[in-house]
Amino acid sequence: MDFPIPAGCLALCRRLASCGYPAHLVGGCVRDLCRGVSPHDYDLTTSATPDEMKRAFSGYRVIETGIAHGTLTVLSDGAPYEVTTYRIDGDYSDGRHPDAVTFTRSLEEDLARRDFTVNAMAYSPDEGLTDPFGGQADLASRLLRAVGEPERRFSEDALRILRALRFSSTLGFAIEPKTAAALRSLAPTVCRVSPERIREELLKLLSGNSSRDVLLAYRDVLFAALPALAPIGENWDEAATAASRLSHDPTLALAALARSLGEEGTAALFRTLKTDRKSEKRASRAVAAYYAGPPTDLASAGSFVVDFGEIAVRDAASLAGAYGDPKAAEVKGILDGFFATGRPTTLGALAVRGDDLTSLGIPEGPGLKETLAALLESAARGEIPNERDALLALAARLQTANQ
Repeated sequence: MDFPIPAGCLALCRRLASCGYPAHLVGGCVRDLCRGVSPHDYDLTTSATPDEMKRAFSGYRVIETGIAHGTLTVLSDGAPYEVTTYRIDGDYSDGRHPDAVTFTRSLEEDLARRDFTVNAMAYSPDEGLTDPFGGQADLASRLLRAVGEPERRFSEDALRILRALRFSSTLGFAIEPKTAAALRSLAPTVCRVSPERIREELLKLLSGNSSRDVLLAYRDVLFAALPALAPIGENWDEAATAASRLSHDPTLALAALARSLGEEGTAALFRTLKTDRKSEKRASRAVAAYYAGPPTDLASAGSFVVDFGEIAVRDAASLAGAYGDPKAAEVKGILDGFFATGRPTTLGALAVRGDDLTSLGIPEGPGLKETLAALLESAARGEIPNERDALLALAARLQTANQ
């Protein structure tokens, strides 16, 4: 079995072999190569210790990214490659990380510590594929199975529970029954995982083509791992279906999943997951716009967009479509029609500025802001053109009416 290997990666394998150290591609890149999919990155494992690697890679740029655990990053042909010594993990007292690692000269001992059989294969350009745990057979059966005893694998590292769901979603693989039973029973231990890692796994899960199946089959695991999702409860089936329809946009898919929590609940969920402020605001504003009621014509579309912004109203329309709202297509058509008019939706797009209004005698302060807001509303609704003279005339009338 021959796989196309990048020249830089192949050069590292050859260098280690020439120094007497077997080297293999390992993990997800081997899984993807066996599936006929081009890997995103390539990781290597070798019998060489970190000190032996540093000597072998003389002339290469070497970065000691995880030397305590046997990992170096080596730049070859312009690309970075992680190279890790074969190792045996010690106890996992925190349920996330090994307390210590022991280097070994055995590739099979190294593969035995890995999470799933499809990730526990290694490939050498000279020796071919090493598959001691039946990863190829499970790939052919589209099955995700833990290496060894699944309870042990998940007890060692609770993140593997979420990785199982993510792989099931993105690869479209069923989870082997014993593996599924173990991850269900140990789901509460996911509290040991940082919110950031939970977020990354959840977003990757939501990006998968099989996300709906996983969300429906393993809701109990997700509720245990992330209690903030539990209030969705009876709305879960509908929410999971909607989220799966937005898999191309995981942030919006998560907003769809959280929709029934409302604007504040959605924001709180994103904060729990420690998302960036931009994503939190986007999701919560989309939900707020969704519940605000859709525009029915170009005028109301103008008010809608001024109130929530273009991104939020487009996202709200996407949420409506994902939830199967019968008027979703009509609303999208109205919004598209509105944006085609080129009417202003922000103060920066108005044909007048604050200085123009102060020249009319409108003092700076709340009154000036209110007048600018009124001008924007009228122009967005199409009640007046976005032209300087028309806007100043309306401002003057408003000033007279307020005196």
